[in-house]
Amino acid sequence: MNTIRSQWREITSTGSPAVYRILAHGILFGLSFSIADILFNFYLKSLGYDNAVAGQMQSVFRIAGVIFGFPVGMFIDKISAKRMLYIGILTYAIGWGVLLVLDGVSLVTPFGTLSPLVLMNTVFFIIGAANMATYTAVVPLLSLVIEPRQRAAMFGINAAASTLIGFVGSILGGMLPGIVAPLVGVEATSEIAYRTALYSVTVIGLLAAVPLLGIKTHHTHGATSQSARAEADGDKPLVPFGRMLLLVTPSFFFGTAGGLFVPFQNLFYRQEFGMTDGNVGLNLAVAALAMGVGSILGGPLSKRFGVRQTSAWSRMLGAPLMLAMLIPSLLVVSISYDINRLLVGMTFPLFAALMMQTVPLRQRGTSTSMSSMSWSLGWASASVLSGTITAGGSFTWVLILSAASYVISGALISFLPYTDKHD
Repeated sequence: MNTIRSQWREITSTGSPAVYRILAHGILFGLSFSIADILFNFYLKSLGYDNAVAGQMQSVFRIAGVIFGFPVGMFIDKISAKRMLYIGILTYAIGWGVLLVLDGVSLVTPFGTLSPLVLMNTVFFIIGAANMATYTAVVPLLSLVIEPRQRAAMFGINAAASTLIGFVGSILGGMLPGIVAPLVGVEATSEIAYRTALYSVTVIGLLAAVPLLGIKTHHTHGATSQSARAEADGDKPLVPFGRMLLLVTPSFFFGTAGGLFVPFQNLFYRQEFGMTDGNVGLNLAVAALAMGVGSILGGPLSKRFGVRQTSAWSRMLGAPLMLAMLIPSLLVVSISYDINRLLVGMTFPLFAALMMQTVPLRQRGTSTSMSSMSWSLGWASASVLSGTITAGGSFTWVLILSAASYVISGALISFLPYTDKHD
């Protein structure tokens, strides 16, 4: 705890308003995302769609990141991370508003009639691209306003801001349908209740852009230290494209591990243990809290064991926890998943910091987007596969495959040629 306090004092002593603004954005955007995350599958169920459709839409959401990942990275390097962040946030928030009015809407075109599900998939694809752009742009933007030696800790604090608010978002998301249902005279599990609750995603999403208005990223402490100047001067050679692809391979398997289970986590608890929406929300809120705690713990642990090994082992240790979820006990499953989320929260910002250490300044946007693309491809593929598997009513193979993917991802981080001062 003292290590965490000292790292936070070191960061806050610089007094950079940009750091606080980025953190405020992360909190609001994380709140918006967590509400959508818990309610959208229930909304699809209320419309009469099954797990296969939920998996398909999750795949569409992540495939957008695969298709637009590289262009977004190039645009970040060209037009700045700040502008790309504005574009991503606004598209994300407005997209959700459009998505929620498409049920029952068909579009007649010269090539045929587009069904409501096709239109929903199209808009969800756009939302997925916007989500990827938003998360991708934050990393290089944050790099501009902090010292290089602060990255592991600050990336963790920023991730914690987004994920800890997920604790609130998950609880709020589970409660919202029950709150709005009597106000509009419907059942809490009706499509109207879920749709009305999901409009909060648009409102909070738009608010996430407010802290970034007028943010300044120049003349900060990040540009004054000798290490920061060395990076800005381009001392590191460019990383070849083939090697960059190799470096982001762990993200594919990490995305696979998550995509197999996370999109269906709410349905898992409802199906396996008969939990209500509110109880599911509370359970996932604790998991989000654990993920936020992990994001904070990663910085201090990386100072002791190195960024590479801390990131690698936090992934590999997630595997036995997924296997423990095969035990038909709510207590065992909940504790195992909470610890797994803690480890996932730890490794996410550490891998981002590892990539920032490995590539030069002028390739950070590209490297971050390629990592997002690789992760999104794994997630999208796994979501489709998992939707098909769980349509049969069993999560057994989903949990086993997820565990295997965690191991592969962690092993790759251990052996691929990243730059880590502890190596």
